[in-house]
Parts: sequence; structure tokens; C-alpha cells
Amino acid sequence: MSIHNNTAPRILLIPGAWMGEWIWEPTVDQLRAQGLEAASLTLGGLEPGAVAHHVSSVRLERHVTQVADVILEWPDRPVVLVGHSYSGIVVGQVADRLPDRVISSLHFDSFLPINGRSLIDDWGSDPAERARERSDIENGHGHPFHWAPPPPQALELEPGLTPQDRKFLLKRFTPHPGHTVLDPVRLDRPVTQQKALFVASAATNIPAVLRTPDAATWDIRIMDSGHWPMLERPRDVIELITELVQSLD
Repeated sequence: MSIHNNTAPRILLIPGAWMGEWIWEPTVDQLRAQGLEAASLTLGGLEPGAVAHHVSSVRLERHVTQVADVILEWPDRPVVLVGHSYSGIVVGQVADRLPDRVISSLHFDSFLPINGRSLIDDWGSDPAERARERSDIENGHGHPFHWAPPPPQALELEPGLTPQDRKFLLKRFTPHPGHTVLDPVRLDRPVTQQKALFVASAATNIPAVLRTPDAATWDIRIMDSGHWPMLERPRDVIELITELVQSLD
């Protein structure tokens, strides 16, 4: 039986691209079993069975305000935000808008927001790759502004995933709202001024923006895993979240 902690910050875990709150459900359950208040949510356009028109209509601002609105419904305690991959763009903007409510963030292999730039602006290794990805999203293979999920071949390149993990992801993935990765970020202050922990799957995956003296309020850890640590190393993910929350309590 867990003992509920009424003083610890609440934890809100935001899914990355192509996923809903289901990706964080086991993590949320374990955090709650430890007496922490944790929740996740499915971002707009990623609901099961979302129709094509709805997916293509969702903008980045919708995701940011959706998360901010949840936090504003919790006026009694501060919040720790947890992001993964795409959702780091969302988490960073919410933390910027609600600095008095979001006391820290934790990013697992996240893209980080840079004012005036979109996720695709920092995608891939060269301009040609970024241009191809942008074109694929805009055309959507029949559904404009749909970002297609990774194909099975891409998941085969993730050695930390079991065959069951791959089947699980492929069955649950849904097209991601394309505008959210094409829209530019809006920040009042650089993300480097936030208090946060970045967990990279390898040293080469630490964002360039954190490789500067300006990011003095960021802690950086390396977790030897692939891109889905909540599946590959669930205990370590839970321990990191718990450690961060306890350090703030």
C-alpha cells in the first residue's frame, strides 16, 4: 500500500510524437504506488481514431495551452513536467509560460525549444534531410500535415526494444499533427535559463543548446538506452523521476 505524499510536487508526463498517454501509463502507475501524484495526457490530434481533418488542424500552440490548462487546474502544488522526444518542445514552452508553477522539468532524449525555430529546423543531419522530412509532412502521403509514424524497419534499429515492445508501439502509433513540428516556438526566455534535468541516451544526443555555459541550471545524465527508455529501462526512468521530485520536496 502506498502512502500519499501531500507535499511533493505533482508530476505530469507528456508523450512524444505518435503516442498518447498509454506510453506513460506503467510509469504513472509505479509513481502512484510510491505515493506520488502523477498523471499523463494525450495531446490533441493523437486521440485514438482521430479523424484526418482533426489531426491536420492541430497547431503547436494547441499542445502548449492544453498542458498549461491542466497545470492551472492544480493550484495547490507545484509541478514537475516530464517530456520525451517531441514533447520537450511543448514542455519547454509551458515551463517558460508558467515559471511559478513548473519548478523543474525532466527531459528524456527531448528536442528543446529555441525561440523562432521549429522542431524540423533542427531535424536530421543536413538541410536536404530536413527538407525531405518537411515535404513528407506537408504532403502527408494523402493526408496533408500528417507526420507518419516510424516504419517497422526504424524500430528494428532500436536494439533495446524487445519484439513485444516493437509490436506494442507499431500497434498503438498514430499519425502526428504535422503543424506542431513545423510551427515556430515562442519563448520569452531562453530554455537554458530553466531548471531542468536532461537524460540523453548517448553523449552525442545532448542538444547543442545545453553544451554552453548558459545552461548552468541544467543537470545532464547519460542513460545507456534507445529512444524509448520507459520501455527499455523502466525502473531507471522511475528512479530518475523520483530522485528529482524528492530533491524538490
